[in-house]
Amino acid sequence: GGAAVLVAVLGMAQSGASLLADDIVQKSEAVYPGKDQKAKLTFTIKESGGSERKSVLRRYWKNYPGESGLDFKVIVFNEYPPDAKGSSFMLWAYDPRSGKPADRWLYIPILNKVNKIRNTVEDTGIASSDLQPGDMVSRPVERDTHKLIGEEVVGNRSYYMIESTPKKAEPSYPYGKLVKWITKDTFLKERIDYYDPRGKLLKTQYTTWKPIKDAWVWEKVVINNAQTGTNTFLSINDIKTDVGLQDGFFSERSMKQGVDRLP
Repeated sequence: GGAAVLVAVLGMAQSGASLLADDIVQKSEAVYPGKDQKAKLTFTIKESGGSERKSVLRRYWKNYPGESGLDFKVIVFNEYPPDAKGSSFMLWAYDPRSGKPADRWLYIPILNKVNKIRNTVEDTGIASSDLQPGDMVSRPVERDTHKLIGEEVVGNRSYYMIESTPKKAEPSYPYGKLVKWITKDTFLKERIDYYDPRGKLLKTQYTTWKPIKDAWVWEKVVINNAQTGTNTFLSINDIKTDVGLQDGFFSERSMKQGVDRLP
């Protein structure tokens, strides 16, 4: 009977740990980003060979917590480099539980036409960087199995280390698992290791957060790609939250109008 009791106790300890892990992830995904945001994003991308490129974007984003089957809408306007200026990209993401793929549009000024892009696996990052649109938004906790794999103190910050593995393969989700360092006091994800579906480390993301009103927003992000040697540096400025972006703002008309004529 002793062995059975021990197994039962170990089972309880494990389920307690996974319960705790689910709770930690729930809190980290519930960190309030604001109802909407507008911001300027400056990407500096350093390739392993030493070449460097820069992109400057204006990003307008609106959160739809479960309304009308939507998850979020975003429009990104290119400001730099000069050959990209005036082009824009729009994405409407649907509630992940619906399994409905995101709608995407691209506006190229020289063609003066907005094209709807057919759905492909999300392999194009923002500004052709290692940051995917899906990396910037929260993910439903129940889609993954979460495990508390350790606790760590870095500097004077205490972290939970959580491993999150998808319960089933999803065409739009390119990762085999994530390991997240989540702050114990504020539940912010300050480091994420992304693994590919084969279980090899793909990239590591370090995020610096900033409080604005009652929201937490990204201020700086560094992504090191372990497989290509590319480093992405993102700095986010002119951040405004809860600016009252209307639903009708996320339209082909706004994409064509361009950032100079927008609020």
